[in-house]
Amino acid sequence: MKQKRFFFILFFNLVITSSFSQEKITCRVLDVTSKEPITYATVMLKKIERGTHADLNGGFQIPIKYKSNGIIKISSIGYLSKEVQLSKLNSNGINIIYLSTSNNKLDEVVIKTSKKKKRKLLGIQIVKRAIKNILDNYPTEPHSYIGYYRDYQQPVGDSYQKNRQSKVAIKYLNVHEAIIESFDAGFDSDKLKGNKNQSLLYNYKINTKFIRDSTLTIPYDNKNKKYSESVYITPLGGNELNLLNLTNTIRSHDKMSFSYSNVFQKDFVKNHKFRLKNIVFADSIPLYEVTFSSILEKTSFEYSAYGSIYISKQDFSIYKLNYNLYYRNKKNPQYAVTIEYTPKKGKMYLNYITFNNFFEATNGNYFKIDKTFFNSKQKTFKIYFNRSVALTSIDKRNFKIYYKNKRLKVTAISPFEGSLRIFNVFIDDKSIAEINFENEKNNPRYTSFFQFDITKLKDLSGHEIDKRASIKMNKYREFFVQETFENKTATPQNKFIDKNAPLSRAKITKLKLEHDYWLNTPLKSSKN
Repeated sequence: MKQKRFFFILFFNLVITSSFSQEKITCRVLDVTSKEPITYATVMLKKIERGTHADLNGGFQIPIKYKSNGIIKISSIGYLSKEVQLSKLNSNGINIIYLSTSNNKLDEVVIKTSKKKKRKLLGIQIVKRAIKNILDNYPTEPHSYIGYYRDYQQPVGDSYQKNRQSKVAIKYLNVHEAIIESFDAGFDSDKLKGNKNQSLLYNYKINTKFIRDSTLTIPYDNKNKKYSESVYITPLGGNELNLLNLTNTIRSHDKMSFSYSNVFQKDFVKNHKFRLKNIVFADSIPLYEVTFSSILEKTSFEYSAYGSIYISKQDFSIYKLNYNLYYRNKKNPQYAVTIEYTPKKGKMYLNYITFNNFFEATNGNYFKIDKTFFNSKQKTFKIYFNRSVALTSIDKRNFKIYYKNKRLKVTAISPFEGSLRIFNVFIDDKSIAEINFENEKNNPRYTSFFQFDITKLKDLSGHEIDKRASIKMNKYREFFVQETFENKTATPQNKFIDKNAPLSRAKITKLKLEHDYWLNTPLKSSKN
């Protein structure tokens, strides 16, 4: 069977710009029973209808200027919403807020047939009707939303932590953040290519409080340096936001999105089987919770997709879609997409979208030689390593030094002044004569005549020199809406974000109310 592929885009973030600096109230929202974080819970400031979202760990922040009289409403599908007065929260430390699950139950779901008989409504029928009603339930008029964008990487397992010799777990690295306004001409327009579908960049920041590892932002080569197993990822440039919009299969319902949702209105039902699992609630609105899995004969026997879709029992609008694709029963998905919409005055508007894909890369932070110096009088090479060396792994037979491709004889190796990172490597007299330092010392190419081949040497953690560890990572790209504007059209200008260039190259547009939109930076739990 011919295998379908999804083509991702990689991009670079290189420029640091100014960020909004504010004191904030820090909170975490947890399930009252399990004490587990409620991921991506919506946090809305009442009266002004502006807010933020919890992160993967349930964490969120609210500017302290709202503390005196601000009230936040916290909601998540399947939970009872909760209102909290900010004046009752602590300005220092983390405030824990608990949500309780709503009374979810699967009532008998029926529809009337033409013969006025009742029969059970199936999951596939619910999904079909939801897709059919997209243009009725979502805005076809111009609108915009201002939100918080971020992309970052998260290690899978502890291989990256061990590679960096970190004593604590590393949760986030290469964190980029932005405040963006996205203009949408309506669901009957092309979100990616339409001239009226544009975005403005109000703030962009490379967050230096987290680890910066440039070796993990290299382009995909799909072979050795950076790749995602059995998925081709194009190394061509592009725009992070455009890629995220591409994965919004609800918004781009009539366009190709990701495998195996493909063209949502045409392929989603054909490629999956569905089961009506439950009735859950978004506030007081009952939602069908329909789970699905891929039909292997329609997709590929190498892949398995699983997910859930939440559809209003009242008008069949789609509130949320979660999609996860696995390769050959791997524990971690190759990619995962979560999209959530929320109602406003009879139409559904984007609440947030998050997309991540798994990749492997060889990491540049490995045990290696830092620099070398030659001392002709002492007949030694001074070798600096980037990590402390395990003395038990030193064997002069494994220290091979060449001068113009001729091997020099090593007679001894000793630490320099007791250091475990700097070592003197002694050379015998005959080899010194081969070097002929006095004749060559003024030659600008002199240092290039030496080559160092050191094997089996280990650092204190047992990593062998020059062995590049394979690092497994998840790459996240996320957009969280903070405020929605109905009937708003983009004004023609030259500061729109270039859809074919990285966000780091986009022009910054000044925003008069810029401090009313804030970066919801992931909480840094420990120092790395």
